[in-house]
Amino acid sequence: MAGQPRPAAFRLRQALDALVYAIAFVTVFVALAAVVSFLVGGGWVGVKFALFFVGFFLFGLSAFQLRPTPPWKKDENDTSDGERDETRFQAAVQRLPPLGRYGLAPDDRLSPAAKLFVASVAVLLVSFVMEAGFGIVA
Repeated sequence: MAGQPRPAAFRLRQALDALVYAIAFVTVFVALAAVVSFLVGGGWVGVKFALFFVGFFLFGLSAFQLRPTPPWKKDENDTSDGERDETRFQAAVQRLPPLGRYGLAPDDRLSPAAKLFVASVAVLLVSFVMEAGFGIVA
């Protein structure tokens, strides 16, 4: 157990990974939504609505993906090695400052569905702050 991180430190690194993923996701999505919204004349209200609708869509999608596989649907002949593939977005997120030092291997991170769930909550939170905190309403 000398080379293994303690469970609390490991979970903290997983949480840091998910938090950085969510912040990167929100930043990219806000930038894309702002470009589209300002091009079509929606302004910040359009950004807020895009965040709201996409946040709820991703919330539902990730919650659906987090469901465990029922025992009767498990494949007994599955020959995969169980390793997770890393997307280009996740690879880019792994190069961000805190994860360069504290990053985890793809198999040690939270599942992509769990990170998408955290990102969807962050998107909805930003939408809420835009409305309640900054007064951006239709």
